[in-house]
Amino acid sequence: MDPIRGSVIKGVKWTTMGTIGVAVCSLLRLSIMARFLDKTDFGLMALTLFILGIINLFMDMGLTSAIFHKQNISKNEYSSLYWINLIFGVLVFGIIFFVSPYIASFYNEPLLAELIIIMAVAVLAAALGGQFKTIEHKKLNFKIIAIVELTCAILSLGIAVILAIYGFGIYALIFSALFQYAVPNLFFWLRGVFLNPVRFHFKLSEALPFLKIGIYEVGSQFVNYFNRDLDIIVIGKLFSTELLGGYSLAKQLVFKPAQIINPIITKIANPLLAKFQTDIHVLKKNYLKLINIISSLNFFVYLGIIIFAPIVVNILYGSKYESIVTLVRILSLYMYLRSLGNPIGSLVIATGRTNLSFYWNLFSMAIMAIFVFLGSLVSIQTVAWAVTLGFLFLFVPNWWFLVRRMTGASLKEFVLAIVPKLYIDEIRQMVSKK
Repeated sequence: MDPIRGSVIKGVKWTTMGTIGVAVCSLLRLSIMARFLDKTDFGLMALTLFILGIINLFMDMGLTSAIFHKQNISKNEYSSLYWINLIFGVLVFGIIFFVSPYIASFYNEPLLAELIIIMAVAVLAAALGGQFKTIEHKKLNFKIIAIVELTCAILSLGIAVILAIYGFGIYALIFSALFQYAVPNLFFWLRGVFLNPVRFHFKLSEALPFLKIGIYEVGSQFVNYFNRDLDIIVIGKLFSTELLGGYSLAKQLVFKPAQIINPIITKIANPLLAKFQTDIHVLKKNYLKLINIISSLNFFVYLGIIIFAPIVVNILYGSKYESIVTLVRILSLYMYLRSLGNPIGSLVIATGRTNLSFYWNLFSMAIMAIFVFLGSLVSIQTVAWAVTLGFLFLFVPNWWFLVRRMTGASLKEFVLAIVPKLYIDEIRQMVSKK
C-alpha cells in the first residue's frame, strides 16, 4: 500500500474517533450544564470564548499554516519560530490582563473581566506546546493527538459535572474549558521537550518566510473569526445576556455536527493537499472530492436536525429551552452553507495563497456586517436569517475569487461537487472488502 494512502487511512480512523469523542463530551457538557446554569451564564461564556478565540488567532501568528505549507524545515528554523511564539504569547497574556476590564465595561458585565483572565491562561499553554502539536499533525501522527484530546475532553466533562454539582455556577464551565484547552498543549510541550528539544537558537531571517505567510493567515483568520461571530457581538451588545445565552446554545448545537465532520477531513487534508501543491490538476480533483464529501455528510445531518429540532432541543437542553427551536432550524441552514466553505482553509494552506484568503474575508465580513446589522433591527430570529442569507449571497463570489484562482475549477464543476451523494457504492465496496 502507498505510504501516504496508509497514513491517510490511519489518520481517518484516529481523527474520527478523537473528533467524535471530543464532540460528544462537549455536547454532554452543554446538556448537563443546561440543567444547572441559566441562559445568562451561557451568554457570559459565549462572550468569554469569543474573546479567547480572537486571542488564539494572534497567538498562532499563522505559523501553523506556514509550517504545513513548507515541506523541509530545519531544526534551527523550528527553534527560531518557537521562541518568537513563546515571547509573543507572554506579551499577549499581559495585554489581556490589562484590557479585560475595558471589555467587561463595554458589555456592562463586570464578571466578564475575571472570566477572560482565567481563560487567558490557555494562551500561555498554547505558546509552550502549540508548535509541538503542529509538528505531530504534519508528521500525520493522528493517533497520539486523538488519544490526548479525547482523554482531556473526558476529564474536562468530569470537572464540569463535579463543579456544577457543588454549586460553582459559571466557573464550572470556565475551569472545565480551561482544562480542555490548556492540558493538551502542556502534554505536547513535555513530549516535545524530550523527543524534539528546541535549541537555544534564534535568527529572525529564518522566521521571516514563515511570518510572511503567517501575517496574511492571521489577518484572514482574524477577519473570518469576526465574520463568523458578528451575530454574537451584535446580540451581546444590543440584546440582553439572557437572549444571547439562548442564541449561543442554539448556535453551539448546530455547530457540533460540523465540528465532528469537518475536522476529521480537514485535519488530514491540510498536510495532504500541501503535498499536491505543484500539480494543480491533482489538487483540483482532490479539493472537489473533499467538498463533495463534506457537503454530503453535512446535508443529511442538518436535514435531520431541522426535521427533529424540537426533540433534539428537549433531549439536550430540557423543556425550558423550547424557545430556541426556531433558531436551531434557521441556524442549521446557515451552518450547512458555512460548512461548504470550510475546505478553503486546506486549499489556502496547500497553495500558500494566504493573501487571497485575507482579502476575501475582508470583503465577506463587510457584506455580512450589513446583513447582521439589518437583521438586528428586527429580532434575534431575523439575525439568524440574516447570516444565512448572507452566506447564500456570497456563494458565487467565493467561487470566483478563491476556488477558481487556486484550482481552476469552473462554476459548474464547483456546483456539481456540492450536490450531495449517498456514497452507497463506496460503502458497499468497503463492506465487501471486510
